[in-house]
Amino acid sequence: SDQIYIFVRPMGVRPVGQRSDAQRRLAWSCGILICLLSALPSRTPVDYVPQLGATLPRRALATDTAQPMCGRRRCRVSLLVGFKRSCSLTSMGCAGRVLEELRGVLGGVTWRRLGGLLSGGVLCRLLWSQYGILLKRRLPYWSMGWPILGHTPGILSMTVEGWADKFLQGKPPAVLANYLFTNTVIVSYQLYSQHIHSMELDGKLSSAFPPSFSKLLGKNSILTLPGGKGHQHHKRLRTKLLHSLAPKPCLEVLPEMSIEVRKMLDKLAEDTARNGFASFEASGSHLAAKVSTLQITAGLSKDLQARIEDLVDTIVSGVVAAPVNLGHFSAFGRALAARRELQGIVTELLKRPILDKRNILADLAKVTEGGEAFTMEEILDTIVTLLVAGKFTTSDALPTLFVNLSQQPDWAAKVAQESLEFTSIESDSAALRVVLESLRIVPPVGAYRRVDKEKAIDLGEHGQIPAGCHIEVLLTTELAAMGDGFDPGRWTSDVVKSHGWLAFGGHQPHSCIGRSLALLELQLFARILCREYDFKALDPERIVKASNPINKCYRDGLRVTVTRKARP
Repeated sequence: SDQIYIFVRPMGVRPVGQRSDAQRRLAWSCGILICLLSALPSRTPVDYVPQLGATLPRRALATDTAQPMCGRRRCRVSLLVGFKRSCSLTSMGCAGRVLEELRGVLGGVTWRRLGGLLSGGVLCRLLWSQYGILLKRRLPYWSMGWPILGHTPGILSMTVEGWADKFLQGKPPAVLANYLFTNTVIVSYQLYSQHIHSMELDGKLSSAFPPSFSKLLGKNSILTLPGGKGHQHHKRLRTKLLHSLAPKPCLEVLPEMSIEVRKMLDKLAEDTARNGFASFEASGSHLAAKVSTLQITAGLSKDLQARIEDLVDTIVSGVVAAPVNLGHFSAFGRALAARRELQGIVTELLKRPILDKRNILADLAKVTEGGEAFTMEEILDTIVTLLVAGKFTTSDALPTLFVNLSQQPDWAAKVAQESLEFTSIESDSAALRVVLESLRIVPPVGAYRRVDKEKAIDLGEHGQIPAGCHIEVLLTTELAAMGDGFDPGRWTSDVVKSHGWLAFGGHQPHSCIGRSLALLELQLFARILCREYDFKALDPERIVKASNPINKCYRDGLRVTVTRKARP
């Protein structure tokens, strides 16, 4: 180009674990610059620095010394040097000295060497982001894994679930580890309850999601907003949602839910009759998507319902994909486009004078007993959050529930005796106990992440979590410690009160707001399956799949046989 600008702006030191948007952009820019250097002409870098005596227009020189350089911890100095290749220098000041020093430094440097220096700088930055935290005092027991990669290779080969089970054996209840390119302190649920839970209730912790996740869900998502005392925005949204998703509104969609469950099981029966077996996981995922949209698509045409379900699938694919927006050429870009289309659909729906009374869109858009009306942006972010969360949780829980019922005929017989009518979603029943036991053995969400961006967290004898360091609260070990084997009989009323809702996040500001809908769906599925169908899981082995680095999946999508029972 005809004009080159050099910006110099030293910044203050940020706390460990916090990165500004500018720093993230700088890291990407360095990587792109390294790739572009090889495409430049064979001239050396010094050829692009003007000779002293070149013209420097006065308007192109700007300095900003808001604070002196010496004697201050933070300083802001901005130096903007702009020049044209065919100019002569008229001002010999600070800019001239900078250019002279720059030519001296770059005098013997080739593009290849400069690329090597930049690569080395990026490498040092990555190593510092991983090992710099070790300079902190009173750290918990730590294991950082491989340089740069950390324990990520182990996760890719075993999933987070399998790696955590193996990695944490014989280790204390707080372990600092680097995986998925982030330093994280993994804490047991008991240690969390003793030292961290009260801080979360007081609103001192925030959810720790990647920026791409927050971008897809929206800034008003109750999953990403900080919760607890003092966070009125999160409290207002959550209170109204809990009112809209209470047991009574969920029971109003029970007839439609029953229809969807039977459609799914009838399709599995047809596949069994045609092929000798059927694949459960794909059908289970489709059922989860249908049920999660029932309270949003109630009263809409079938074509519009199907379109919303397709958009949800696209957004879910973008959540677990690399955060690279290449439009329709990348999963993340397609997810952003799907979110924009969903926004248009929601906007048009709210313009309709009358929506089905079971549709929560109307409830969110007006003042009710649950609270004030949501803004348009809040409604969209809430709808996306509900659809994505609903699909993620029950789609993983359904296959495990099917396998457990297939392997436990005694409990399946007890479930078959129960009515398909529900007066209460959480009242004691064989179906509820089987569901809770299935969620205990393989919880859809085995952990959740938090971060305190301002202060370190004292864990007593187990050390201290530095400010800005991610915290992963592990639920799987607490649930597994309840006992071995499949025993729904363990879920007495007292156990349900103490451990029954751990699979839904426990008692904290970000616990699952769709618990009633999920429990109703799983119990209804179990009762219809056991009452009306004969079924069997064929070789239900859980394996690692590259498409799911979080949890193990069933081999071949869980092959099953399903046949409808003869009607009396």
